[in-house]
Amino acid sequence: MATTLEQLEARVAALEARQADYQAVLATVNALGVQTREQLDRVHARIDGVDARIDRVEQTLEQHTQRFNSVDEHLAELKDLIIGMRDR
Repeated sequence: MATTLEQLEARVAALEARQADYQAVLATVNALGVQTREQLDRVHARIDGVDARIDRVEQTLEQHTQRFNSVDEHLAELKDLIIGMRDR
């Protein structure tokens, strides 16, 4: 079975079309990869901002807890003094 020039040209054209399709798919996948990385960078930046805010809230809460404990200790001392004076 002899292959004609027209058949060979048709096969080459089909292969070139497949190659062009492959290149288009590859370009699309690469573009999606770039977009995905950019979106992940934005998400990570937002997460970092939220982490920083949480750290500040935790520090403030710790400061308030320390102050509350200090006030609580002073009130306990005052209570002991008042009870001690009453029992005299």
